[in-house]
Amino acid sequence: MLTYSHLQRSSTEIVRRNLWKTYLCIFASRGIKTNLWSSYVVEICLTSNIRTNTISSLDVHHFAEQYEEKHPLSLCTDDVGVFSTSLSGKYKLAASAFGLGKKELIQLAKNEVEFVFADNLVKRDLREMFNSAANKLDLLP
Repeated sequence: MLTYSHLQRSSTEIVRRNLWKTYLCIFASRGIKTNLWSSYVVEICLTSNIRTNTISSLDVHHFAEQYEEKHPLSLCTDDVGVFSTSLSGKYKLAASAFGLGKKELIQLAKNEVEFVFADNLVKRDLREMFNSAANKLDLLP
């Protein structure tokens, strides 16, 4: 069972991790690779990258390269109101732009669990939820 107490983390740890995520997003947007890729998730904000003109189109977005290289990724949305999108919309956009099927999308979302600011009990519960959903949709390997 997910509870508020499971989700609490020290503000220092969250700030430290958020700073690293920010640095990695800057590196990724500039095509810079580091040895940190394997231990930190890169947040992917497809819509805001286009609407803020940091990329000209999804064809040149760094998601495809990082996804193929199996870097930890997290599809996210910066501001639902400003960018007129939702997280579900981001997954739909990623599926259509990068040819991802249901199996790939559920695996992408499940992989993000490892980077949630939560304890192992919460992560275990989330993994079980994803496995249950995948099983119901007949998407298990």
